[in-house]
Amino acid sequence: MKKVIPIFIFFFLFCERKEGVYYFPDGFLWGAGGSAYQTEGGNFNNDWYQWEKKKFAQFYIKEPCGRAVNFYELYEQDIELAKALNLNSLRFSVEWSRVEPVRGKWNDDEIDHYRKVIEAIKKRGMKPVLTLHHFTNPIWVLNLDKEKPVEDIGGWENPEIIDEFVEYAEKVAQEFGKDVDIYLTINEPIIIVLSGYMLGVFPPGKLNLSTDGIYGVVYKVFKNIITAHARAYRKIKEVDKYDADGDGIPAMISLPETIPVWESVNPEDIENLNAIKRLKQFYTYNLLDSLIKGGFDEDLDGNPDDVREEWKGTMDFIGLNYYNRWFVVPLPVLPPPISAFPCSSFRGIDLGGFLGCPRIEGEISDAGYEVYPEGIYRVLKELHERYRMPILITENGIATDDAEKRRGFIRRSVRHVAKAMKEGVDIKGYIYWSLTDNWEWGSFDIRFGLYRVDYNKNLERSLNGGDALGKIAECNCIDDE
Repeated sequence: MKKVIPIFIFFFLFCERKEGVYYFPDGFLWGAGGSAYQTEGGNFNNDWYQWEKKKFAQFYIKEPCGRAVNFYELYEQDIELAKALNLNSLRFSVEWSRVEPVRGKWNDDEIDHYRKVIEAIKKRGMKPVLTLHHFTNPIWVLNLDKEKPVEDIGGWENPEIIDEFVEYAEKVAQEFGKDVDIYLTINEPIIIVLSGYMLGVFPPGKLNLSTDGIYGVVYKVFKNIITAHARAYRKIKEVDKYDADGDGIPAMISLPETIPVWESVNPEDIENLNAIKRLKQFYTYNLLDSLIKGGFDEDLDGNPDDVREEWKGTMDFIGLNYYNRWFVVPLPVLPPPISAFPCSSFRGIDLGGFLGCPRIEGEISDAGYEVYPEGIYRVLKELHERYRMPILITENGIATDDAEKRRGFIRRSVRHVAKAMKEGVDIKGYIYWSLTDNWEWGSFDIRFGLYRVDYNKNLERSLNGGDALGKIAECNCIDDE
């Protein structure tokens, strides 16, 4: 008679769990990210390629993107590097200007290229996380070179972009739906709104710092983006009926938004606390409230002013990009309804010190902002308490060329993710930004990569602290200390 090992002994022998270690659920996503313009190279048909050449932009654009890190040709190699770190997902973006270089005309060769990228990801047992729009627009959407004979539709100010974006989303879902189950529509809408149409430091370079400008332009752009996402969400759901990964759900759709920790300079001051509430509503809640609850709060008083049924329920999970915290000061000289300033630094330039903002006492990243990994726990808890929805961490990273700093940052961040999960927050995965160094919207000097890129040595990749994430992903666990 054969001896049968009782099943509990089997698990004791082969699945022993250690004390002081948190084990993530089966199927938890461990990944890394990148975007088309920042990594591919050779993207010459979009607004950012034109923006790099603008005199105004030269104050922070140190060098053009050019060949970037040549992911377009080296994607097989880079996906293999991701797999070597035991990652089970990879976030990438499709470049709209490649697949639809002319309005209404699709480029089959470029569609085939992205199909090969997706196949390379899946071949290695990884899930593709597909971003449709990562800041760049085809020049027929936004042409910044008026000497170039291309008629454009005027970017996000023109509601025509909504129909165009939905058609693009439909095409991508039709082409790749059999292999893709996770879609991210528009990366960081607040950055498009704030940097492009309010502060003028991203394309199209519009400056709107008056109340009329906020209500007349900024909010119009914001709502066009929200509507574009909502309609694209419904169109993808309509088109993609394939369950690519076998989890019973054909398509999970959201968008990534950058959400900081907001900290009061003076917690005893009611004006300071009210300033934080206004900035939170403008910067974070208006987007999420619109797509989850269907309401946009224009005067930032906490009550929706524009309620639209078509927006409601168009997120399957919250996509969180977390990097740092910002202190806040009330600033009446800025126009209502905001009248507040987030203390921040840009490329190492302190933008708030003269306003009474505190100096950063702790570690500073190479991008000039405070390194505050414990903040991810605070943001996760706040999102959970407000929305009670699943969350996918779509970006989290540190700008450093120091491998040990990166290892420490990753371990500390993941421990805080685990802490939130222990307390009931539903988190589906952790995607680090970025897989390799890339062009960080103006410079190659700022290095986020799990792998370092040697720009002087044929773009050679070398591990730069990414092994910390690799060990966590292999174990699917993190120790408490």
